[in-house]
Amino acid sequence: MTKVGMIPADCRNFRRAARRAGEIRYIVLHSAAGEGSARQQAERAAGYAAGVSAHYYVDGQAVWQSVADRDVAWHCGTRGAYAHPYCRNANSIGVALCGRVQDGRQTFLPETVRRAQALVRRLMARYGIPAENVLRHYDVTHKTCPAPFVESDARWAAFCAGLDGPAAGGQSKGRRRSASGAKRQK
Repeated sequence: MTKVGMIPADCRNFRRAARRAGEIRYIVLHSAAGEGSARQQAERAAGYAAGVSAHYYVDGQAVWQSVADRDVAWHCGTRGAYAHPYCRNANSIGVALCGRVQDGRQTFLPETVRRAQALVRRLMARYGIPAENVLRHYDVTHKTCPAPFVESDARWAAFCAGLDGPAAGGQSKGRRRSASGAKRQK
């Protein structure tokens, strides 16, 4: 696994906490806002009060952390209704993949996906998080994020397959995965 750099987020972009390992039960994947490297995304989180953050930013070259795991990043809250019954900012870690816009659509480079899979596997092992608790932002709030994994069931399935376990618990549009990885209709 690549060394993780640290650029602390502006304190107005997260909540200081002292979460214990057992309190972290989910990993939520996101698309980083706009284009830019993982370092640039972490620098943005450090540079001004945006009211949002992720714990980690990942690109094809590096992983940068901006919020300590013990603290609460603001990455999957909503002003509306939650789609997931349990996952919230307070019990999850946010991982944002840095993408590119190609033909008007966001995409992730293969190296970014592989690096994100390695980070997620490491976090799963550290906190005892099962694969079914690896979710997309979409699964928590129904926001189309991370777009490449919401718009393509195949890309999401490939990401989950790289976690060396059963398919993660994120739902496809119109279908939900059970803990065993089998798809069932809603």
